[in-house]
Amino acid sequence: MTRTLDIPTSTRPPRMPGIPYLTDNVNMLNDPLRYLVQGYRELGPVFRVCMGFTEYTVLAGLEANLFLQREAEQYLTSETLFGGMARRSNTDMLLTVLDGEPHRHMRKLMRPGFSRSAIGPHIDKVIGIVREYAESLKPGDEIAVFDSMRRLICNAIGLITTGIKPGDRYQDVLTFLSGAMNVEVVKVWPRVLLSRPSWKQAKANMFALGKEILELHRTDPPREGGRTPDMIDDLMAAVRPDGGPFTEDDLIAFAVGPYIAGIDTLSSTLAFFVYTIAKHPAVNARAKAEVDALFDAGMPDLNDFRKLEFLHAAAIETLRRYPATPFTPRTVKHPFTFAGYDFAVGTEVMFANGVTHLLDEYYPDPLTFDPERHLTGEAPPPGVFAPYTLGPHTCLGAGMAEGLMLITMAGLLRYTAFRTAKSGLYGEDSHHAASESGAVIPREGGEHAGLAGG
Repeated sequence: MTRTLDIPTSTRPPRMPGIPYLTDNVNMLNDPLRYLVQGYRELGPVFRVCMGFTEYTVLAGLEANLFLQREAEQYLTSETLFGGMARRSNTDMLLTVLDGEPHRHMRKLMRPGFSRSAIGPHIDKVIGIVREYAESLKPGDEIAVFDSMRRLICNAIGLITTGIKPGDRYQDVLTFLSGAMNVEVVKVWPRVLLSRPSWKQAKANMFALGKEILELHRTDPPREGGRTPDMIDDLMAAVRPDGGPFTEDDLIAFAVGPYIAGIDTLSSTLAFFVYTIAKHPAVNARAKAEVDALFDAGMPDLNDFRKLEFLHAAAIETLRRYPATPFTPRTVKHPFTFAGYDFAVGTEVMFANGVTHLLDEYYPDPLTFDPERHLTGEAPPPGVFAPYTLGPHTCLGAGMAEGLMLITMAGLLRYTAFRTAKSGLYGEDSHHAASESGAVIPREGGEHAGLAGG
């Protein structure tokens, strides 16, 4: 079956101008979202761009987002893109590689463990992780925000979903993920790099962590007054989509999966959140006053964080301005026509779901960071705000992610004070600005001050 939207044409989509591969890759590294917005404005809703050594046909704009939301399961697959990642993880049960009924089965099993409510039993410990980090800092320290947020988020997600904080072992997860993604998914590194002893050792260490998690769950099952049940307990009691038991390799991959999920997307989103709060003193002051009022009334529980209306608006504005997933690569599995262009089976496509975030028809003055735009009670049309992508592969942990963003930022505002240190290599408005270093400054009363990158 061929899906048609608009009149088909045999013309190939235009491609972004410049030196083939070089111009695209420099811009996609520096600020992919603004580059894709440029393509949409100059070339229309369909154009070609290179990432790594692969050419993608980009679909951008609201109609493209709605197509991804409504039609992805019928016409697109993620198996081609993420199949190699699954093989490196020793399982065929990764959510990113599954489609159709198997994908729905696994999402149903994992949904409770990745929900916002899963944070509740661990709220004091999550706040404790942030406070411990703050107390490790000295006034004047400079820190790399992205790396620091990775450590915080991996420990928090690990505690909530598996019962174990990885600590320094998150570096093994990072090494594994970086290698597997750049070789198997983005395909910018040669395959031989995964034969390096350092990568193999990181993979072995990561899966040893997975075995440790499973052993904990087998020897210390959930009980009243004891360990709280979590996602790993749910999966160990469940079956595969075909009704058979999960293999030990499946369970090990599930055990380390939450660290992989949090080490990149949520960590980078939180890094941008720190960056935006630090860059805008008025936002910082208002958010800090709101947080202090909450904490002054006693240690908050999960529901109390819903009272942080301005901080939540700042979080949503961060997701709009700096979405961690501004585009969604897929492969065409059934032919279709979109905006006058035919898409054949096997075509590598990239849905630029974040482009609508920077269109002034939906968000006036879109490059300006303005939390107030989310306090008016008005919302953009469905499909415009898409920081977690759209369709069946929408981020399963979106609720947990937003909860952890609020809790972590509230803790940083409560126990630290921070400012940007420099604009860095990419410039202060770059999508990469938040990964630069920053400086710690003292809070009133002599408390430690945490940093922001900039």
